[in-house]
Amino acid sequence: MMTLTTDVASEQWNISSMAVANLQENEDSPTETTEQRTPLWRKAKAVVFKNLMPICLLFFVIFGIVLPEPGVFFSELPTHYVCVVGLFFHSGLKLKTGEVKQALRSFKALFWGIICILLITPIIGGQLTGLLPYTVTKEDHGSQNGFHVNGDNSTNRSTSSSGDHLERSSILGPPLFQTGMQIYFIVPCTISAGVILTAQAGGAVALSVMLTVFCNLAAVFTVPPLLSWIIAFENVKLDPVQLLIKLILTVLLPLLVGKALRYVPRVKPCITKFSDTLKVISIILLTMIPWLKVSQASAQKAFSGISIGSIFAVLGWGLAIHVLYIIVILPPCFILKLEKPALKSVVIMASQKSLAVAVTISGYLPFTQAEQGLLSLPLIVIHLGILVSDSVWASWWFSCDAKKEKAAATDRKSNINGDLITSQHCENELQPLACDDNETLHVSDDNEALHVSAV
Repeated sequence: MMTLTTDVASEQWNISSMAVANLQENEDSPTETTEQRTPLWRKAKAVVFKNLMPICLLFFVIFGIVLPEPGVFFSELPTHYVCVVGLFFHSGLKLKTGEVKQALRSFKALFWGIICILLITPIIGGQLTGLLPYTVTKEDHGSQNGFHVNGDNSTNRSTSSSGDHLERSSILGPPLFQTGMQIYFIVPCTISAGVILTAQAGGAVALSVMLTVFCNLAAVFTVPPLLSWIIAFENVKLDPVQLLIKLILTVLLPLLVGKALRYVPRVKPCITKFSDTLKVISIILLTMIPWLKVSQASAQKAFSGISIGSIFAVLGWGLAIHVLYIIVILPPCFILKLEKPALKSVVIMASQKSLAVAVTISGYLPFTQAEQGLLSLPLIVIHLGILVSDSVWASWWFSCDAKKEKAAATDRKSNINGDLITSQHCENELQPLACDDNETLHVSDDNEALHVSAV
């Protein structure tokens, strides 16, 4: 009996010691948490890195407007092609075989994305932009070299080749803005930005790459009839063979080379090690493309004579059409029950348009250089506005999903810990029942002492 009493006392002492130790650990934990807080400069660095794309875009736009000479100099070189090649080479380095197989399996997302990019969004954006009230206040009827454009449900307008008598709307800017916006909304998805934004949002990168390649190749055959139907241009001819060769050399070939390098044993670890550096380089290459266009437009004095109100009106209309695209694209994605990464890829890719393709198509139109710069101004404004807004939106989308996944993981962990505690508690309750049948448990209420006696 003395032995059993001593054992119980020692167990009580061990439990008390463990409780004191746990209490000390709990008291020490706030101090350790305080010591492990992230420094302020690291937080600032993380914020800048997360929003590096809109920061670089704003910097290059302001720099191109204030000092256009460097951008004009680099635009005379094949800088645009170097940027596109570098972007898709980076995409090839990050492309995994499993992602490609998953993209091929997502046939519903692929089909819906192609329909949206090549048909639905061009028709919606082009037709609605043609309904804008671009009222002509000045017209040069004496020009024999004028170029006449007839848009569906839009006013007729002519432009003088001298550029001295450009037609102007009091609020929305010159009618060339309307033509430029219609061209922008008709072209396919972005060649490079959409892939990066998909990765930034945590979407299916391989699916975005497939949509980019296929839609930009197919746009060679779909854009000309859409232009002639929506804007009613005449004598607009695209060279599909030349555009196809450019897309193969600047999109497919770098992508395949980057993918092939992943099979080199020493390359794959380097890609993982320098992942952040490669991401920064790709963002800089992306933001340099609109910088070249802004510099060219600024050097051609395309910004002079344009009111700030017209710029904001163009930007607001472009963002409104962009939001409308998302509203139209999302419901079928839920009906088709697309997975979250595929849904992100389709929404981002189908709601964006390619600035490079729009500028290429506008270059085939018989306008003067000054008019070409004026025509490209709404393209640049809308494209930059959409890229900046989507950069912030993609980062928010990724952070929101990450928080949800973290909360779900925490709940699962707490449920597992709760089950373990419950099972442990049940074992502790059942343990006294497993004592020897010859032992009886007597509890005294007076002195609250535990006595075990043998019968």
